[in-house]
Amino acid sequence: MSDELSEVLQTIHSEALRLESLLGEETQILKLAREPERLEAVVQQKMDLVQNLDLLELRRRQLSASGAAHNETLWQETLNTLSRCQALNSQAGADIASQSRYGKRALEILGASNNDTPIYSAGGETPSALGGQRLGKA
Repeated sequence: MSDELSEVLQTIHSEALRLESLLGEETQILKLAREPERLEAVVQQKMDLVQNLDLLELRRRQLSASGAAHNETLWQETLNTLSRCQALNSQAGADIASQSRYGKRALEILGASNNDTPIYSAGGETPSALGGQRLGKA
């Protein structure tokens, strides 16, 4: 196994473990639903880690394509970790969707909203709220 491939695999494994830890932290924050600033920081770290993992995976594929052998045991451990990460991330998404439904229902009960506007678009942007205008132009 090439030294570079070994180093890339070890880095992927370490980053996958960090991601799993962050996802666990995100889960705890979502359960408490009280620390939006901390949640935002964790989500940013998670996105940075995923981007780094994508780059590392690209490099791993390049090195593997050149015929370099790799540590199969470490790779399987890494894949198992990433599988757990996927499950944790899916659960976090389900928790967020559930909290959103509860929030919308509470607003409906209070008569504050009968709006079906999604909180986020498919691209992650927040749509303008209820046709609002900029202050000074209303």
